[in-house]
Amino acid sequence: MAKRDSQINLYQHSEKKIELLKNYLESYLNILNRSDHVDNIHIYDLFCGEGIYQNDGKGSPIIILETIKDIYYANIAKKHIGGKFNCYFNDIDALKIKKLKSNIAERHLHYPEIGLLEFSVDDYRLILQKLNQKLLGLNNDKAFIFIDPYGYKDIRVSDIKDLLKTGKTEILLFLPTQFMFRFESKGTPESLKEFISELMPIDEWPTSETGVDFIEKLTISFRKVLGGSSFVDSFIITRDLNQFFCLFFFTNHIYGFDRMLEAKWKIDEEEGRGWHPEHEFTLFNLDGKQANTLKYEEKLREFLKEARTNGDVYRFQLENGHLSKHTNYILKKIQNEGKLISTNKDGSFARKSAFYICYANFNKEPDKITLKIK
Repeated sequence: MAKRDSQINLYQHSEKKIELLKNYLESYLNILNRSDHVDNIHIYDLFCGEGIYQNDGKGSPIIILETIKDIYYANIAKKHIGGKFNCYFNDIDALKIKKLKSNIAERHLHYPEIGLLEFSVDDYRLILQKLNQKLLGLNNDKAFIFIDPYGYKDIRVSDIKDLLKTGKTEILLFLPTQFMFRFESKGTPESLKEFISELMPIDEWPTSETGVDFIEKLTISFRKVLGGSSFVDSFIITRDLNQFFCLFFFTNHIYGFDRMLEAKWKIDEEEGRGWHPEHEFTLFNLDGKQANTLKYEEKLREFLKEARTNGDVYRFQLENGHLSKHTNYILKKIQNEGKLISTNKDGSFARKSAFYICYANFNKEPDKITLKIK
């Protein structure tokens, strides 16, 4: 079967998928590698491909290896000796794995001191069985799993749930949601029926108005099925007019979720929601972009009508897809209006413009101050 051109050349919309992956790895893996509570980091790319496209675009395995190589040697230079980065690349096509090995060797992307480098040519269903067994023995290790399938017929919601069970795993999953949406109400294939039936009874699935609407329904359904201990987020990628694909992120750790939001906002500086071609071709790019926080500000003001701790506000911020800098900006604005009451535990007034809205304070002192709008 002839390959689609998008399988052999890296298109712009696919490049954004890889950019999000890179942004997240750069931010989160470096922190994990410097943590005293994490030993080794295991990275799995389950549909890795050959690494380099025909138009010289870099695929996920090359980006992964470049990123961990930079992190590892930068930390060594700073005399920080962290754990190993163990990488596992799988693709059912043996020729792709052979080319990937060659591409890695040509670019000198890996050395034994960095960690293990392993390859396999397993079917996705088989490698999941092996992976679940490995994850059970993580102990103080962490794992990141990238799943970029050739379609979606093998993807199961129950698999995501199983992979998250240990609480030490982050997952980034790409789904061709445009194709799924197109068949949602027109000749729905069995593979899509099976996928949706894991989220809710197929006859209860509401018809989507648009591709974005379909993605939002999937995101909400993922959250319900995976439960309150899991964080689920989406990053929408627009290929052409009204054609939307999506990366879904899953984690049980709030700071992993924090880092993914940061990665998203690096690409979409206005909404932190996704990417579309107009982001690259606009006259306003020269002026720089500002985050659109108006709707979030309305929600935050409503939320603060009751007394909330800095930890409450941090979690609320993440649940609404925003960053600490956005929250601090809004809180300063409310404070300058003379409408914000900020108090310490002993009831005294807290220091002005100090809101402690970040993961470090959430983790160590989530009730350091209380905030409320007059």
